[in-house]
Amino acid sequence: MQATRQSLLERLRDPSDQGAWKEFYEMYWAVIVRYAQKQGLDETSAYDVLQETMVALVCRLPTFRYNPKIGLFRNYLLTIVTRLCRKARRRAARRSEVPIDDDSRDALPLLGSFSDETIPGPDEAAETQWRESLWEEALRRVCADPSLQGRTFAVFRAYLLDNLPADEVARKFGIEKNAVYQIKNRIMRRLKLEIERMTKDMEGDPDA
Repeated sequence: MQATRQSLLERLRDPSDQGAWKEFYEMYWAVIVRYAQKQGLDETSAYDVLQETMVALVCRLPTFRYNPKIGLFRNYLLTIVTRLCRKARRRAARRSEVPIDDDSRDALPLLGSFSDETIPGPDEAAETQWRESLWEEALRRVCADPSLQGRTFAVFRAYLLDNLPADEVARKFGIEKNAVYQIKNRIMRRLKLEIERMTKDMEGDPDA
């Protein structure tokens, strides 16, 4: 019987596993930066949040224990990134001497226990921005595939990204309306698979 492959989350508990940390960084760096910018940070501050997130995870994950009854690791990651974004906005506000609303939740320990139900997570707006960041990065990766270049991607962009009616897209590219739907469905399947690939290894074994 083939042994179960060790999840990326489990491997990240070892700070010396450079391969795991490189894999995680390549998987999430662009998502974190995109999300931080959606949170109102400039590019420099967004990259600062990325680096601070990596430091926080290196410190916390060796003792991290996944508890599916409380939530998923991705929610924990989002909580860390969101709090670091708030801290970055406060730093920027202090530099510009522009007061912003205080958020008492930031007084909670950044690296507190994931199983502590008293620690509030990101709000619905933050979760929406995180999902958008994941989808944008997945779209970038899928559309970088050479097999999707040319008319296929142009049709997808016109219909899904530019929101043109299917009839208009079909006329523009000289194809059947049904072909527009087929291209849309094919790329959407690819996008969903890419999202799954980016997230499936980040949930650990609850019995570990």
